Amino acid sequence: MLRRLSIPTLLVTHDRADALALGDTLWVMNRGKLLQHGLAHEVFTRPADLAVAAIVAVETVQPGRLLKVSDGLATVAVGPAILTALALDPETIAEQVYVCIRAEEVILVKGPGVPSSARNCLAGTVCSLVPEGPMVRVHLDCGFPLAALLTHQAREEMSLRQGDAVSALIKAPHIHLIPRAG
Repeated sequence: MLRRLSIPTLLVTHDRADALALGDTLWVMNRGKLLQHGLAHEVFTRPADLAVAAIVAVETVQPGRLLKVSDGLATVAVGPAILTALALDPETIAEQVYVCIRAEEVILVKGPGVPSSARNCLAGTVCSLVPEGPMVRVHLDCGFPLAALLTHQAREEMSLRQGDAVSALIKAPHIHLIPRAG
């Protein structure tokens, strides 16, 4: 209705689904302070800092150490794991970073990984499976805690259980780096 009537509208919400479904531009505020604004999808996938990452509910946020930047890709150590992310602005990437990964961007394969276009294939173990409406949140140990989302049907087809060995596939553009202070 809002688009059809072409009426600019300001919607104040704490609901992530409403913000994504109804918002073109998103302004993230905390305690009266503007933290970030931009296209809704951009704010949700590329939070400016840890506070925004928490507000837009990025499920996996882990400290990492930048190892190198080459050909537009950043290589980052997170615990014992080595990840590849896009280096969107190599000039602003610090040696110490936070690695942000949304659960819906993690693809699970039972057992060892298969050849794919994903730059990151992490061996992991299923720690827990938590039903959330039509989805199941899967908590993994991949050398660091990682969250993934599956449909109930995918969980059943994979016969996925706690303790199972899996491979977590994550494409480089789905890993967002936030610089952190020394």
